[in-house]
Amino acid sequence: MRLLDRYIFMAFFRTSFAVLAGIVVLFLCVTFLKEADDFIRHKATVVQIARYYLYSIPGMAGQALPFAALLGTLLSLGNFSRHQEITAMRAGGVSLIGIIAPVLVGGILISGLGFLNNEVIMPAYTARAAFIKSVEVEKKQQRVIFQQQRLWLRGPDNSIANIDLVTPDRREMVGVNIYKLNPDFSVRERIKAGRLVWEDTAWKLRDSQKFVTRDDAVVVLTANGEVYNVVDKPEDMGLIVKSAEEMNFNELWDYVRKLKGSGYKAVRYEVDLHGKVAYPFASLLMVLIATPFSLQRVRSGGAARGIALSLIIATAYWALTSGGRALGLSGTIPPVQAAWFANIVFTVLAVVVIVRMQRQV
Repeated sequence: MRLLDRYIFMAFFRTSFAVLAGIVVLFLCVTFLKEADDFIRHKATVVQIARYYLYSIPGMAGQALPFAALLGTLLSLGNFSRHQEITAMRAGGVSLIGIIAPVLVGGILISGLGFLNNEVIMPAYTARAAFIKSVEVEKKQQRVIFQQQRLWLRGPDNSIANIDLVTPDRREMVGVNIYKLNPDFSVRERIKAGRLVWEDTAWKLRDSQKFVTRDDAVVVLTANGEVYNVVDKPEDMGLIVKSAEEMNFNELWDYVRKLKGSGYKAVRYEVDLHGKVAYPFASLLMVLIATPFSLQRVRSGGAARGIALSLIIATAYWALTSGGRALGLSGTIPPVQAAWFANIVFTVLAVVVIVRMQRQV
């Protein structure tokens, strides 16, 4: 990398990550003010609060990366332009593409970091933060024994339940096997149920059979309508079933496949699935669309102008993202188009502004 390229790249990266750190600190402060009453009510310790927010940082940083890349571009290139460094580079024979190429490389790297965070860091850390708040602070019971391809839960009456799928509304479980154990952990009764449904303030078995051992023989009985309260209410399933933010792409893909295979609509999770790929690209798009504005010759109001412009661009992006998501959830457009809606619009805008910039040079 040439010395000039390294100079531009480092200026962009330093500014972007300084902005990112500032946004994360702001998020932490605002979130703490919103949740402080809950921590006080549950008598959370300082260590628990610190660990909770430490594990929350990757999620906050993932959301803030595109805005950091946007403001980093506007401030770093804007500073070059304001101090006539862009003019000096052009006078020295450096092409416009040569000037913005290091920033574009930075945008690609930030997009890559965003994707890595979404896949590896954020799901594990978000799940850990949820565990600290729900189990350690709020003292809710942890019922999960272990979770791999299926879900294993501790149930009432010295039992364990193996569940294949929980529906998105958390009011139905599919593919349920219940094992009721003796004190010596031998199985005294097994129930195989197609569904466990929340009805009339209780979980009731449907499409089920009960296998009971009597006098060295296995008796098969119906178990339809029997109550098996593996959790107190559907809202408590949040302690057990991962949210979309706690799943990586492969886990979410598998969950969507199971939902669709069982005949349930998975539109919301399909939008989230495609969003895990689409959202990291927002950082590169922010760099592309901010570059032409940054290179304009501005002698005053640089930082304030950059912040104001970044707020306008970021607001437009979030509005398009929310609009696309709403269209996807309503079924107006397919989930993949809903997830990529804002990126498609911003790609077109980026091409337009870059073409106009080249014509004006």
